[in-house]
Amino acid sequence: MVQLTQDARPDGNKPMEKPKELGPLRAWSYSALKVYEDCPYRSYIQKVKKIREPSGAAAERGTMIHQEAEDYVNGTLGEFPDSCKKFKNEFEELRAGFIDAKVELEGEWGFDLDWQPVGWMEAATWARIKLDALVHEDEQSARVIDYKTGKKWGNEIAHSQQGLLYAIGTFFRFPQLEFVQVEFWYLDKGETTKKQYSREQAMQFAPGWHKRAVIMTTATEFDPTPSKDSCRWCSYRKGDHPECHWGVD
Repeated sequence: MVQLTQDARPDGNKPMEKPKELGPLRAWSYSALKVYEDCPYRSYIQKVKKIREPSGAAAERGTMIHQEAEDYVNGTLGEFPDSCKKFKNEFEELRAGFIDAKVELEGEWGFDLDWQPVGWMEAATWARIKLDALVHEDEQSARVIDYKTGKKWGNEIAHSQQGLLYAIGTFFRFPQLEFVQVEFWYLDKGETTKKQYSREQAMQFAPGWHKRAVIMTTATEFDPTPSKDSCRWCSYRKGDHPECHWGVD
């Protein structure tokens, strides 16, 4: 019989702050936290004033390709999509795993403040993690896969952080798991990055993510923090009637 690598979950005896009251931004995700930490005012416009930013051509293309990949793996799409041709063998393997009920697709995972799994859009939902595929290797190990249609160069740190959060969420959702491999498939380039985590390795970073998210979800003031980096891709400073007047070029 395979023995566990430790007697107790490393996250099991580390109580994390549970605020009594949340602010207007009651839930977070990796992308939402990134926006907030770049510029709280942009988050305020998005989530409180509920003014959506227009979707660009690159984002729409990415959505289309993700849908094609999902539809092929789940059998909805019969012909292999040309957009995924550099990963044909890998997607064929996923499709076979889906038939054998070893692959989950388009996971929409919600967690409450105690990191207990809840629905995606429930009143108690505090954290949201969305991934493209989860492969159950065996009782103690799994693979998390995220498809990328953008560039790899220049995004290594951000994607590494995103992958760490995926691993943490997977360990919280599946208490029996001891090992998770996070993979990013760069569909345009035909390149892959992989990183393996033990439960102990990933969970030591969970309190840090929790603390950052608590700061965001308890905030009541949302001051703009204009800079060339944070304003570069923000559409709220553009147009005849911009929502933000503090943006810089």
